Amino acid sequence: MSEQVNRRTDPDTDADCYSIPEFCRRNRISESFYHKLKNQGLRPRTIRLGARVLITREDARQWRKRHAHAADP
Repeated sequence: MSEQVNRRTDPDTDADCYSIPEFCRRNRISESFYHKLKNQGLRPRTIRLGARVLITREDARQWRKRHAHAADP
């Protein structure tokens, strides 16, 4: 059975910004892999609001697009 996101019960679905854990969960990567990407300069753009680091929905989309093209042979 395939996994389906229930838009009514998943608060991440309609969010304009994601925390790092939310971004990782949505993109099925570990937080340690996110930090590895960060150290390599390959993470998505982030914004800082006080102590919080957030990734906008648009920046997450652009990051996925860049990495999808990088994976093409």
